[in-house]
Amino acid sequence: MKKAFILLITVLICFSLLFMCKSEVKATFVGVIEEVIDDRGAFVYVTEAENNAISGIVYVNIAKNPDETFKVGDKVKVGYDGTVQPTAPMTITTLTVELVE
Repeated sequence: MKKAFILLITVLICFSLLFMCKSEVKATFVGVIEEVIDDRGAFVYVTEAENNAISGIVYVNIAKNPDETFKVGDKVKVGYDGTVQPTAPMTITTLTVELVE
């Protein structure tokens, strides 16, 4: 009985941690891929952003969408957690990336 109780508590803690760690898209932008790096990342030039929150060149993790093959010149819509790292080039936590027609 004691082992079952400990197991139940452990499972509940694990599920609550997973729920709390789930990230959601808080901001998006549209841009054009300038350079692709090892099919995992890309430098994207921002052309449209919500509230002009971001501009210039941003490093994007294109591996977040393994079903798509991205190439230089593609127009993409990127969703991220709203935080921009002040690096050169800027870096974000990419949550979604998709081709735009």
